[in-house]
Amino acid sequence: MTKSEMIERRPLAGAEAGRPGGVPAKFDTEGRVQHFPGNTIICHLSPESPLFEALLPLYRELEAENPDTLITLLPPSSWHMTVFEGVCDQVRKPGFWPSDLPMDAPLEDCNAVYSRKLQKFNLGFDAPFRLRIDGYLPRVNGIGLHLNPASASQESELRGLRDRLSDTLQIRHPSHEAYAFHLSIAYFIRFPSEQESAWLEAKLTEYLTKLPREFDLGLPEFCYFDTMFEFRRQFFLEP
Repeated sequence: MTKSEMIERRPLAGAEAGRPGGVPAKFDTEGRVQHFPGNTIICHLSPESPLFEALLPLYRELEAENPDTLITLLPPSSWHMTVFEGVCDQVRKPGFWPSDLPMDAPLEDCNAVYSRKLQKFNLGFDAPFRLRIDGYLPRVNGIGLHLNPASASQESELRGLRDRLSDTLQIRHPSHEAYAFHLSIAYFIRFPSEQESAWLEAKLTEYLTKLPREFDLGLPEFCYFDTMFEFRRQFFLEP
């Protein structure tokens, strides 16, 4: 039996009746982070970014006022924008696993193949990326900033990069074309009540005015993760 086969396969996101999409695969019903390994290509938000500093007061206030484990906040050290989704070990089906690897291949094999391919991959343009904050994502499964490239040229570069990564890594997620760039702040552990929704709406609207309109991100990073709390950089994708 492979190591991948020995990993406990929890029900996939959304399997817990009446719960948001991250429960119970990424977080349990008490809000505790769960083993959910995979790989991804992201841009971490630098602690030196004005956005990082502007988000910290919101993070601290949500942490202090979190009613009855409504949300689990992601650690600031994990804040990032996903450039390309990669794979999750617990999601093995076409579109979510590379087509040139067997569906039962260990995650370690996928990591190794991706690493070899990406070390030869040419990013094709220079960082930083300039992103614009366009409000929040719809609050269905959590709280996150909706991001868009700040110019048509940046949009073309990022969308083109995703296409080239898809071809190189032999994986194309169902949402590839319509993928919404974002920065996640928290996951819902249960759906909010009307009162809680109103509280969140007021709080997030207040803080949105305090965030920078635009900000920069550096070079994309190939990362491994075991949970949603830490994304371990293996190397940067180079221009």
